[in-house]
Amino acid sequence: MFTWSLAIRNLRRRKLRTALTASGIVVGISMMLILLSLVSGMETQVRSMVRALGGADITVSNSTSFRDRAGGFFGFLPSPSTLDASIVNVLSGIPGVYALSPQYSFSGSINGRRVTIYGIEPASYEIVTGGLNIIEGRFLTENSAGEIVIGKALMEFLDLTLGQTVSLSSGQIGAERTFKVIGVFETGMVFQEYAAYIALADAQEITGESGRITHVLIKCEDPSIVSEVSSLISSAVPGVRVATPTIMVQQATNMLNTLTMFFATIGLVALFAGSFGVVNTMMMAVTERTREIGVLKAIGAKSHDIMKLFLTEALLIGLIGGGVGVLAGSILAHVFPMLVPGMFATGISPFGMRNPFSRPGTTNPMLGGTTTQTFRLVLPAITPMNVAICFSLGALVGILAGLYPAWRASRMKPVEALRHV
Repeated sequence: MFTWSLAIRNLRRRKLRTALTASGIVVGISMMLILLSLVSGMETQVRSMVRALGGADITVSNSTSFRDRAGGFFGFLPSPSTLDASIVNVLSGIPGVYALSPQYSFSGSINGRRVTIYGIEPASYEIVTGGLNIIEGRFLTENSAGEIVIGKALMEFLDLTLGQTVSLSSGQIGAERTFKVIGVFETGMVFQEYAAYIALADAQEITGESGRITHVLIKCEDPSIVSEVSSLISSAVPGVRVATPTIMVQQATNMLNTLTMFFATIGLVALFAGSFGVVNTMMMAVTERTREIGVLKAIGAKSHDIMKLFLTEALLIGLIGGGVGVLAGSILAHVFPMLVPGMFATGISPFGMRNPFSRPGTTNPMLGGTTTQTFRLVLPAITPMNVAICFSLGALVGILAGLYPAWRASRMKPVEALRHV
């Protein structure tokens, strides 16, 4: 306790010097917290956007690709092999699965035009894929029996308008129903718009496949664990094929890892520079207090007591710098993105997926249509882990910077120190 009180008294005697020394650590710690918070915020937003815009992370289907089913133009039409709908309960228990959505897709005809029909559960489909880019009307709901959402290109080809009814056939004899057009979606890619979406129950009924599905779309809790979840599914559920769009996942993960390393390096360089201020201050303190050190040793203080005293002073400087740096960094983390919005903004241009952060009005000739482009300031995520890391780094820098001065003070000879003027 005596060591702490003496260290505090010595620092108070040189308040300005202590403040200036601690300011070097404050700058480094605040910069470190700002950058770590922005990276954490960017990571949260990018993963949210990947979850909302990137479609399913994993698609599970029957390992037998196709089977023959009567009907179609030539009597037999290849159709995807189906899975029992109960597989959804099995897959939901796999660790790392965030959400999943069953789907029944088949080749059917609308008013005589052969198209791809997707039977979906609207609520789970929106969670997993982010939904469709609806440009007219609305999307399906849980009570959308007898309703259909059609692609823009198909609407124009069939010369349909919102509210009209269409005849949908699955190719089987007598399997034909009338649906009301309630919405139109656009993807920017014409071939994707020759499709339609209906409720899963309607798709199962019209195909005579009650309780069967063709695919399960899965969204993982974290894009970086897609491979692990895929392996778990393959081993836990036999007879299924697991497909993953790994490119988007890898790009997001690699980008975040690069940003984390880059910003952490900048923060560490700033801290390293601040540590020189601590070393300089402690060396000056040792020189100024040489006679004091001699007196302490003369009255019985051991070398380790002197070393402990100077290390305590260095630690206090580090704790002061760390505490103030965390406080300043927490405030500046919310201000910094506003000052440089072009640097800390996330942007994604999805292909027809609805984006909850979107701002329309960007035309992309490469995609043959208008896409939605996203620009949003990164909201910093000041987590307890980041605060603890930064505060600990401040203390660590103080101790490491004070090691040499403390060791030098402890090695002084009492007689020589007492002769110092």
